[in-house]
Amino acid sequence: MSSIIVTGQRASVSRALSRTLLWVWLVVAMVPLAFMVLTSFKPEGIARDIPPKWFFVPTLENYTRVLQGGAGSSVGFDRLLFNSVAITLGSTLLTIAVAVPAAYALSLRQFRARKALSSWILSTYMFPPIVAVIPVFIYAGKLGVVDTYPVLIIPYAAFNLPIAVWILRNTILQIPYEIQEAAFVDGASRMQVLTRIIWPLLVPAVATAAILSAILSWNEFLFALSLTRSAAKPAPVGVQEFTGMFGTQWGPLTAAGTVIIAPILVMTLVLRRRIVSGLTFGAVK
Repeated sequence: MSSIIVTGQRASVSRALSRTLLWVWLVVAMVPLAFMVLTSFKPEGIARDIPPKWFFVPTLENYTRVLQGGAGSSVGFDRLLFNSVAITLGSTLLTIAVAVPAAYALSLRQFRARKALSSWILSTYMFPPIVAVIPVFIYAGKLGVVDTYPVLIIPYAAFNLPIAVWILRNTILQIPYEIQEAAFVDGASRMQVLTRIIWPLLVPAVATAAILSAILSWNEFLFALSLTRSAAKPAPVGVQEFTGMFGTQWGPLTAAGTVIIAPILVMTLVLRRRIVSGLTFGAVK
């Protein structure tokens, strides 16, 4: 009995220590984010002070300058945010539209090369996007689509497709195949099985793939910097305009960073259960 009590106490101490370390790490990781948000509310006169001032009268001047396209930015951040939303939605919808039928095809037992092809598709996720920038830029220039939405939507969807296919295929494989066979016996077609049987069961995984695709598309910088000028320039590229030869405008810069981070942060916090459920679906039988 005493050994059981000692074991239980050790387990409790271990859990408490793990939680403490986790909270300490979380607080440390949140320090840069908190400092950025705090600086975004500082007046211009004290935003550059070193050491930084922690007590001040907050102001929304930096957010006003950012959203109205004031000094330091050629395009208002309202337009840049609209571009980011349009590109993110477009790439996410395209990713899901291609990933769902592809994942279903790679789960069919009649498709003998499904395992090899699935592994190859997943391996392309390790492909560094930077090596594709120059070829895409050359062909985009020849087609006259530089600084347009499609020139970013299509590459973003291509780079997000492997992880989306992987998530959806693993989810489909957890659905009993006998359900599909029963539908075929009743005279259902492949499309009817996909739309009426597979799709309703696939919604949590689709939501997970869509959320991850949206986060990756929203935060992408390299392709957006290389393939846009002003008409289709997204918000992450616009941040660099607050740093120039005359110094860095820390107030507007941190305000712009906060505006960019806020939608993704809120979406992740609100939909975190959906993300986890989609990623862990079928992990435990």
